[in-house]
Amino acid sequence: MNEIEPDTRDWADVLEAGCPECGFTGNEDVTSVPDFATASAETWNEVLTRPNARERTQPDRWSDVEYAAHVRDILDLFRERTHLIITQESPTLPNFDGDAVAIESDYRNQDPAEVAVELRAAALAYAAGLSQVSGDQWDRVGYRADGREFTVTSLTRYGLHELKHHLHDVSA
Repeated sequence: MNEIEPDTRDWADVLEAGCPECGFTGNEDVTSVPDFATASAETWNEVLTRPNARERTQPDRWSDVEYAAHVRDILDLFRERTHLIITQESPTLPNFDGDAVAIESDYRNQDPAEVAVELRAAALAYAAGLSQVSGDQWDRVGYRADGREFTVTSLTRYGLHELKHHLHDVSA
């Protein structure tokens, strides 16, 4: 089977434009994200018990386990980025190439049951970190390597979009 074409879109544009595909508006209440992240882990657990969770059912899309492994890793990434912004003055956030990580980490051959456990742990850690954010911490700033500015608020919304969109990708 052919490899999937790498995604080169800057998905951060959903913060301004929303995402009609998954229903994200860009105006979501960031204080709801910890609960959503935790609940999404339960949904992913159900997705990963599907008999075809390892199969790419469309030639241009990852399998359910590949999407889940990606979500696990981005939950950790967004937790780490949030921590950096809160604890450092205007940090540059680490780069993340999801396609490269998928290949290097062999998402395609990961065990769905293990990914479910790891995704849940990542969701709970991300939710716990966000639950500690308060007051003007939401306005603290960090920068992606390309110079794009994120506040904790916009980064959290971006993370929420990732969660919503990938659940949409797997029809959950």
